[in-house]
Amino acid sequence: MYPWLGPRGRFSPAKALIFAALFLPGIWAAVHLALRDLGPRPVTEAIHDVGFWAMRLLFISLAVTPLRQMLQWTPLMQVRRMIGVAAFAYALAHISLYVVDQAFDLKKVVLEIALRIYLTIGFVALLGLSALAVTSTDGMLRRLGGRRWRRLHQLAYGIALLASIHFFLQMKANVAEPMVMCGLYAWLMGYRALNTWVVGKPPMP
Repeated sequence: MYPWLGPRGRFSPAKALIFAALFLPGIWAAVHLALRDLGPRPVTEAIHDVGFWAMRLLFISLAVTPLRQMLQWTPLMQVRRMIGVAAFAYALAHISLYVVDQAFDLKKVVLEIALRIYLTIGFVALLGLSALAVTSTDGMLRRLGGRRWRRLHQLAYGIALLASIHFFLQMKANVAEPMVMCGLYAWLMGYRALNTWVVGKPPMP
């Protein structure tokens, strides 16, 4: 199904608008990178920028279910998959730009990922996002079955934790945004824990 179509296959203006908006951070980074308007190390700045957006979108995707429950607005669920796949796309762009920054020296990239713990953690998170993106389609949902699919996609909680640690470790000076993201992660997990243990509902993907 095309991302701008609703559940009945009809054009959804809201989904189309969100789909278009998901491209804006990438377009902004690409334009400023082309114009060399990102400071003395433009590729490094672009790496950080798209990485931040991968984190933000991942957390937004995890926040959709609690927001839908609190606002009682079911249509929110229609955009969760789209946002999650966009988070993977930005994470993939993040590591691709890192390869560019290393002059396409893949041996060096592999060694850096193996030797630097924050890069190792980030790469594991990317592999997890890859698995979720590949299995995000309706066809994979039918193939895996609802229960197995939900269990697989609950890996998003661990992936978000790894991404938060990666984000925190690679920030050497300004840790304000990583601290905010860690606080948001704690809230999201706390809400899910209460929803499971107190209310008695099954864990949410």
